[in-house]
Amino acid sequence: MTPWQRDSLTVVLAAAALAMLFSLSFVATPVKFLAQDVPIAHLLAVGRVTFRASLGLESVLLATLMLTARGKMRWLIAGIATILLVQWLILMPRLDERTLSRIAGEILEPSSLHHWWIALDIARLGLYALVLSKALPCLRSTQPNDHLES
Repeated sequence: MTPWQRDSLTVVLAAAALAMLFSLSFVATPVKFLAQDVPIAHLLAVGRVTFRASLGLESVLLATLMLTARGKMRWLIAGIATILLVQWLILMPRLDERTLSRIAGEILEPSSLHHWWIALDIARLGLYALVLSKALPCLRSTQPNDHLES
């Protein structure tokens, strides 16, 4: 793989991960709760499946990014992976427990867990944007020169 191909793949993967995270966490998740005549238990069940599927996809994107990225970008990607681990190993079990209780019909007191999740999602978005901002100049510098000299 040429440096330009590697940098191109890094840009595409980082953009895909950023777009997926934004669209899932900040568009699809809140919008689904606007659906009328759909029981909250169904919406929460769909959310559980969606979040698990997104974890799998983002994990694959992060692993591939770690292989394609160069230099300090790898530290940013490791930071994203660390945040994702914190979300899934510390916050998600507690959020999942609350979700299952809510699906079972329990009325729950408000919790700050969702606020923490959102803050960490915003941090991940920022780090993906940083990866893109570092990868684009690399891509420009390794761009093949296909122009014929006159």
